[in-house]
This record gives sequence, C-alpha cells and structure tokens, in this order.
Amino acid sequence: MSLIGRIIVIFFAFVMALMVAGILLAIGIVGPDWAGADADPFERVTFFFVSFVATSFAGAAATLPALVLIVFSEIARMRSFIYYGVAGAVVGLAAYFGSDVSSRLDNTTDMVPVGHALQLAAAAGIIGGLVYWLIAGRKAGAWRAS
Repeated sequence: MSLIGRIIVIFFAFVMALMVAGILLAIGIVGPDWAGADADPFERVTFFFVSFVATSFAGAAATLPALVLIVFSEIARMRSFIYYGVAGAVVGLAAYFGSDVSSRLDNTTDMVPVGHALQLAAAAGIIGGLVYWLIAGRKAGAWRAS
C-alpha cells in the first residue's frame, strides 16, 4: 500500500513542479516586456495566458527526461535538494531543446521574441526540481523501507 501512496505523491509533485515551472516561464516571457507592451490590459492578460499555454509544450517535452530522473532518484534513494536542482536544470534544458517556446510565440503578438530563453528554461527547471523535492524528493525511496 505504501508504494501506491508513493506513486500518488510522485504524480502530484510532478504536476505541481510542471505548473510552477510553467508559471515561471510565462512570467519570464512576459515580465521583461510588460511595461513596454500595449496599454490595453486585455492584451496583456491574454498574452500571459497564451504564454502559459505555450509553455505546456515545454512541459510535454520535459515529461520523459523528468520521469527517467524521478525513477532513478527513487531507486537510488536520492534525497539531496542539489540533485533535484541539477536534475531540474537538465530537464528544463531538455525541454528547451525539445520545444522552442519563443518560436511558438512569435506570431501571437508584436512583442519581441524571448532573448534569454536558455537561462529562463534552466531557471524554471531548477525551481521545478526544487518544488518536486519539497513535495516528494525529500522522501525518495522511502517506500522500499517497509
């Protein structure tokens, strides 16, 4: 029964990490140009939500590398926040190279393309990895003890 509970916690932590990383990406995409954007508040909010939806493509590209690293951490009982931060950066960069979010956003608005996408992907991955660690990573491999 503890394995099933662990799988549920892992799934929840994975979804939360993807959501936090997606929100961070959306803020990173929109934030630098927020003041220079059109004064229309509807366009600003719409662009933020389009950015958030577009980052789901990066989340889809991150699924397989993240699951491989999660399985490894569970088997090896990796509980270090440093591991999850580095693993998150690796997943973020894998998602960046697997799905170029800035090219998907080029035709949605007159805003300039993201110029710092590589750094943004790594930062979102690190934060996502740390969120995963807070929820599930601190007890990696605990299901094997019983």
